[in-house]
Amino acid sequence: MTASSFNFRSYCHSAAMIGLLACQTITPLFSKTNPLPILPEVSQSLGEATLSVASTRFSIDRSDPTAHKLLRLSEVLCSLKEDKVFYLKGLLRTGAKIPARAFGPATNEKDLARHLRRFAGTKLSHFQLLLLSSSLHLDPSIKESIVAMQRAKRRGLNTDFEYLLKNIGRPVPSFGLAPPFVAEVPPQKRKALANLTAEYAAGELSENRESLKGKRMIALGLLIDPENQELLYQMSLLETGKPTQRFSQTSPKEPLLKKLREISLRKENSTLLNNLLHASMVAIQPDSYSSIVFLEKTKGKGVKTDFESIALEYEQFLKSRKSAPTPSSSSTPEGEIRNATLCNLLVAKTWRLTNWQTKQTWFVTFRRTSKSTFNPHGTCEGKQGNKLHTWRFWKIKDGILIIDGYARYAYDSASKAWRQANGQKDNFLR
Repeated sequence: MTASSFNFRSYCHSAAMIGLLACQTITPLFSKTNPLPILPEVSQSLGEATLSVASTRFSIDRSDPTAHKLLRLSEVLCSLKEDKVFYLKGLLRTGAKIPARAFGPATNEKDLARHLRRFAGTKLSHFQLLLLSSSLHLDPSIKESIVAMQRAKRRGLNTDFEYLLKNIGRPVPSFGLAPPFVAEVPPQKRKALANLTAEYAAGELSENRESLKGKRMIALGLLIDPENQELLYQMSLLETGKPTQRFSQTSPKEPLLKKLREISLRKENSTLLNNLLHASMVAIQPDSYSSIVFLEKTKGKGVKTDFESIALEYEQFLKSRKSAPTPSSSSTPEGEIRNATLCNLLVAKTWRLTNWQTKQTWFVTFRRTSKSTFNPHGTCEGKQGNKLHTWRFWKIKDGILIIDGYARYAYDSASKAWRQANGQKDNFLR
């Protein structure tokens, strides 16, 4: 099989020809002569169409951020001939007027977005994410692209446009090739429950974007079914401030409560899962008798029973269960298993770095870049208002978190905080 090539200058600008093109079978294949996973001729045509859209946007607004991104993308895609790319860059540099149709007939942006999605293919790669990201700049309402980008973010991958552009030819880290954790609930049951939580959350958030019930149901659903498309879509809408629409006028409250009760009766459930299920039932129906009794008995054992605490602890449990097999079932040394477990805990949330001397608090996010599960390392950045600080490198060695080679922290499971490993108490991460 080979990838069919086409000329965007002839086809992409005509609605009728676009319809014909859609009927063709175009399969992106890796080429021995091109680092991109499509043939050079296809890449060139796609790049020229992208350049046409960029030039049209620049003729209206030279500071258009989407146009600048498209120019960068076309520079990568035009692998056979870059003369027109250089021409547009020169016009922008000198401030000269951009001639009409100098880069081909005007290209319909939504049609280009559709072809970017098509040639992104189905195999996860930086190239795929770059094309999907570009398609969203042209047509931000496409659900499949929104879901794909949100899925990649949930797996811990960097979806920043510039990062994807610089790493277009590099393989994605191994941790990005699978869901963030293995779900505990069996496939059919978790799909049914996740779909009900998605429907319930959509109804709540359509009425109030700040609905705590709606946000909690999205969190619950993704813990049960980590890559459910409807939930990933709703999470993205929530993050970007876009409106959420309810699935139907009928509330799924009772079917959802019924499904939660049903799954809570499974003998195979972990204690943490049962805690989460009962906390969810109370969140939906605050006077739920059996769940209130269950949680009060649990609280009597010294366990936090608020939804957020339970959800965070359950997520950490699922991630550590995936990455850190027990010593009895693995030849991996116990110290390396602990490193993997601590890494999963570290990247799962944003930490507050509090300094008692300066009275300052930074919000720090850790990103894993290592391929090794048991010798984790990566980068991190902190935010304080409008201030941003980036640390070059962190690693976990022998159970100790080391940042930039000098700051050392040990995790205290009792307080759920990273405390200075040298015994000092100047600062901590919680």
